[in-house]
Amino acid sequence: MKVANLPRAYEKAQTVDVSDIPIIDFEPFLTGGPEERAAVAAAIGQACEEVGFFYLANHGVPQDLIDRTFAVSAGYYAQPFPERMKSAATLEHWRGYVPSKLEAEGGTVGGAIETYRFMLDLPPDDPDVLAGKPLHLPNRWPEGQAAFKPTVEAYFDAVMTLSGHLRAAFAMALGLPEDYFEPFYQKPVVQLSLLHYRPPVSLREEDLEIGAGEHRDTGAFTLLMQDDTGGLEVERKDGVWIGAPPVKGAYVINIGNVMMKWTNGRFVSTPHRVVNRALRPRYSIPFFANPDYDVTIAPIPEIMKPGETPQFEAFENGSYMADFYKMGMAYLMKNGEKGPY
Repeated sequence: MKVANLPRAYEKAQTVDVSDIPIIDFEPFLTGGPEERAAVAAAIGQACEEVGFFYLANHGVPQDLIDRTFAVSAGYYAQPFPERMKSAATLEHWRGYVPSKLEAEGGTVGGAIETYRFMLDLPPDDPDVLAGKPLHLPNRWPEGQAAFKPTVEAYFDAVMTLSGHLRAAFAMALGLPEDYFEPFYQKPVVQLSLLHYRPPVSLREEDLEIGAGEHRDTGAFTLLMQDDTGGLEVERKDGVWIGAPPVKGAYVINIGNVMMKWTNGRFVSTPHRVVNRALRPRYSIPFFANPDYDVTIAPIPEIMKPGETPQFEAFENGSYMADFYKMGMAYLMKNGEKGPY
């Protein structure tokens, strides 16, 4: 969506400072002793409470695998649109290629983003697959891209593992047993996305496009790997927008609405957006660490202070996530690119 007379809210964000979005070294949590792990968890907890965002360095995902995943993503999006549409998601099957104008997430929608969406692939004889439960159909894979499937599957496995370590750190930061969140992540409705943002035709204000409008993430937490283009911007508590530029090899981690409600508002879900202000495409790879379909999310009693009351009502995660996907696909059908849906 071209933004004529770009509103003041989308003027260039201020430069980020590490006091706004801290960089946390995760290696001591992965390899250190109890005191080192507790210190990292405390730093993560502080970032989740004060900002809702942090950079994660030395996380254990090989840089070579990250680079190869970006390469297969760029190769896929280099194909003509009709080729991309051969693996398109549909109203009935929400995995696969998604043209522009879908990433609403409750905020302003841009038209400069397209997505390839993957979720956890379960065995064909899994009861949830046999039952046709929403969000449990198999992944779609493009044809003629030999390196695509093995690379994406290897990356998916790597971030699944990393998200488990982060869940342990979150639990420790909250004063909970390290494995507290694991019963909620047996068959999680996680989503891995390969995102492509087209570049503006110029850097004049009237030619800039909103890639992803202001929004909070729907799920529990997100692991985002950016290329070196930049464009991610985060709203501080004082309403000032700050840029969250790429830090080579580091993930940007942010809290989503599910985790905010789970922690009764202790961890904050922060508004953010993407505006590509560079004359080249932007690629990013977010992993949305959503819990299982068949779990109830409610404020955790064990972390509440004396006299504290629940600020959020309990809800069923499956219907919550399915409604989000249905809304997005319906929006695409009404406003997005036309294709064989």
